Amino acid sequence: MPTPLLALRDSSFPMADCAPCGKSVLTYVALDDNQSAERRICVHCDTPIEENLKWVSPGELEQAGYYFGPPPAEVGTAAGEKTACSTGCGSCGVKKS
Repeated sequence: MPTPLLALRDSSFPMADCAPCGKSVLTYVALDDNQSAERRICVHCDTPIEENLKWVSPGELEQAGYYFGPPPAEVGTAAGEKTACSTGCGSCGVKKS
């Protein structure tokens, strides 16, 4: 019997509070300098996250300002002008390398 396909509603996403961004953010996994351990990082400013993760549903993720699919219409920006993100925290435009 074939394996059933997963749907977006079956997913959860890792979020945590980021002090520099001042909000709850999506996180990603990175290896430490020795590449022996994983750590969570803020997707906006690349700050390591030390707080406990919250696994949220797609609906909760969208309520936090993230979205799936094409970007929503931007309110208050001129045609063709892009902003770093919809939250206005300012950290997206200065992401560390």
